[in-house]
Amino acid sequence: MTLSDYRERLARLNVNVRHGRASPHKVCMLLAVLDLARSGALTGNRIDFAPPLLERYALYFDAVRREGDHPNPHFPFFHLAGRLRGGADGFWHLHPRAGREAIVANMSTARSVRQVTDNIDYASLDPELFALLQDPVAIDVLSEALSQTWFDRGLQDLASVVSRGGEISRYERELRRLDRDGRMASEVLPGYVRNPAFRRVVTESYDFRCAATGLRLVLLDGSALVEAAHIHPFSEAGDDDPRNGLALTPDMHWAFDRNLITPDAEYRWRVSKVLDSRVPDHRTLAELDGKPLFLPREARLYPKRDAIEWRLARLAS
Repeated sequence: MTLSDYRERLARLNVNVRHGRASPHKVCMLLAVLDLARSGALTGNRIDFAPPLLERYALYFDAVRREGDHPNPHFPFFHLAGRLRGGADGFWHLHPRAGREAIVANMSTARSVRQVTDNIDYASLDPELFALLQDPVAIDVLSEALSQTWFDRGLQDLASVVSRGGEISRYERELRRLDRDGRMASEVLPGYVRNPAFRRVVTESYDFRCAATGLRLVLLDGSALVEAAHIHPFSEAGDDDPRNGLALTPDMHWAFDRNLITPDAEYRWRVSKVLDSRVPDHRTLAELDGKPLFLPREARLYPKRDAIEWRLARLAS
């Protein structure tokens, strides 16, 4: 299968078209996958029903939804495994969880997120298609193929979102390259590109878990409670290296930005003496003192020592 073959297959998606408007679900799900690949996040032929995919899907779907439309990401995640128009084989494959093979084999649809998460481990693409997605040029070609076919069927409003999403994902790919200079001319990029790219890489590296409290709250639509906090503020350092970031819940982010809490060089929390553990309202923060951070899954993404030293020197006294 060649790039041309897959361009043709994208044009033959089994998509409902009513009153000249294509149903956006499958188109948006595929755009989300292409965006994952463009960002460098699709490192293996495994598409998880998880925040990195669902956030992108929601972004695209929100751009084209009309009154009465519901995103329901479980529908396209399941039904993309069906045949193409004309009965041709598709390119999307579902992998059941252990012991759920018979259940998935007998499913005709997925009526809820739980039906997907309880029964389906992940989806994969044809090996040839996944190999093509390692090439940024091929990703752009396939995105354009989706655009040319489906934007003319009532999805025109999606074009600007796809363009902006591409800018964000290309910068995100750069942030994932830790062998580069973390201060690469990022200050010339607009905030709408920098901020979401930095947030995605940092929160994903912490598995969407707060580095202070350990709280991990991910909703069914893929949204997560944590935010990405710069250790050494971007306004001063111009540094979007993900190792200059922490995943924090909004309350911990607020306290961190006001120098009430900070990590130290041993990756333990230090708390400002301004906070008194005897005061009930201070206790949640005060009790962090000396406790270890919840760190990224990969040691190579642990916070940078120089950024920590900068922040530690500014702990409120």
